[in-house]
Amino acid sequence: MLDFIIKNGLVVNADKSEHVDVAVKDGTIAALGKAEQFAEAKEVIDADGMYVVPGMIDSHAHIASTGKEFNSLDNYYSGTIAAAYGGTTSVVDFSFLKEGETPAAAFERKLNEAKGNCVVDYSFHPCINKASSQFYGEVREIIQSGFPSVKMFTVYRDSLMLEKSGIYEMLKIAAEENAMALIHAESADMVERNIADAVSSGRTTPWDHAKSRPPITELEAMYGITAMVRETGTPVIFAHMTTGRAGKLLEKARRDLPVFAEVCPHYLTLTEEKYKGEDGCNYVCSPPLRSEEEREGLWKLVENGLVDIINSDHTDYSSKQKRVHAGYFPDIPNGLPTIENRGIVLFSEGVMKNRITVNRFVELTSANTARLMGLYPRKGIIAVGSDADLAVIDPKCRYTHTAANHHMVTDFSPFEGMEITGKVIHTIVRGNFVIFNGKYVDSGFRGELMKRFAPIIR
Repeated sequence: MLDFIIKNGLVVNADKSEHVDVAVKDGTIAALGKAEQFAEAKEVIDADGMYVVPGMIDSHAHIASTGKEFNSLDNYYSGTIAAAYGGTTSVVDFSFLKEGETPAAAFERKLNEAKGNCVVDYSFHPCINKASSQFYGEVREIIQSGFPSVKMFTVYRDSLMLEKSGIYEMLKIAAEENAMALIHAESADMVERNIADAVSSGRTTPWDHAKSRPPITELEAMYGITAMVRETGTPVIFAHMTTGRAGKLLEKARRDLPVFAEVCPHYLTLTEEKYKGEDGCNYVCSPPLRSEEEREGLWKLVENGLVDIINSDHTDYSSKQKRVHAGYFPDIPNGLPTIENRGIVLFSEGVMKNRITVNRFVELTSANTARLMGLYPRKGIIAVGSDADLAVIDPKCRYTHTAANHHMVTDFSPFEGMEITGKVIHTIVRGNFVIFNGKYVDSGFRGELMKRFAPIIR
């Protein structure tokens, strides 16, 4: 007997859409076709008029983040519940190093924090911030153990940043191990000088934060990393890209290099004008929100296929935490709470406003991510034998988004007041309903740690 059937929905994959029913048994997709041709099922879910899409994969989220002064409010239980409400069935977080930690120690700490607490499947990117043989060796071992990606920063000296020679060495190791590199690309020299100049002249508002990190700081770092990719052949994802001006770089590089681009929904929907408001501190993130011209430029890259994945870059701070240093931007905690809204904001602004097709939506939120993260075809596709990771979206549902109705721990939302078209009705992780009829199912189900394979880059 089947566990359940989802019938009458439009099943959407990256390459095609079909009016077929989906049969699920023992956590995997058992059949696609007509329900009357299937075996009997314990339950039948009617998805008439709805989209049935592969469970979304968020490969850039920060849950239970710790810092020198501020810790995020969520933990792996609350954070992944919020993710599930948004149709996300898999999350890949980061093992940032605390002071005095090695990559292996940081990775083990994060594994222990997440174990038994996630309601979706999860994995981690190892991180490195020091050019040393010990650190290189530990990251290599983590990659070999089933986590073939590494995060590096070109900015945040004395904390997250890895010097350029270290990035080059780590890229060579990643190439040897068939791993992917994720790069936060901003020019440390330029950003540090801009911040110092701003502070010395008393320009320390959230608006000044945006002005201290102009698009050129991002482009300069991207060009440098691209040169290293040409030398090493290592596939690289440029994280949270914010500038449409990167299009020329990407178009040229992609003729012969494995260079990929990630964008976040807040850069597609919000602008730097948010920094001028009384709550401008709430919107501080790095890179910052950009101009309307840059926002439109990013959409063009999405529409033209130069953006590969759209992730959240979620961090769950409160408005109270943001306000502590509201008048001094270097100390405002960076990041926006977006793990719940990432997919549906893109669906509403992209699919329902005819900027992208629903197939492109699946490509950006699930299929491409599964390929680049070494999870495909287990994840990222609705196909017989794949995990039954599914999201059912009602495109007819319209509402005004407000923080009062979201499920993240924070008290504010960067998308407050946005008119949304589309809602996730069901979220299913390996055949288990985590969200059913728009409500969390507290069944005791927990997600699994995902060990991954080499990225699929062609």
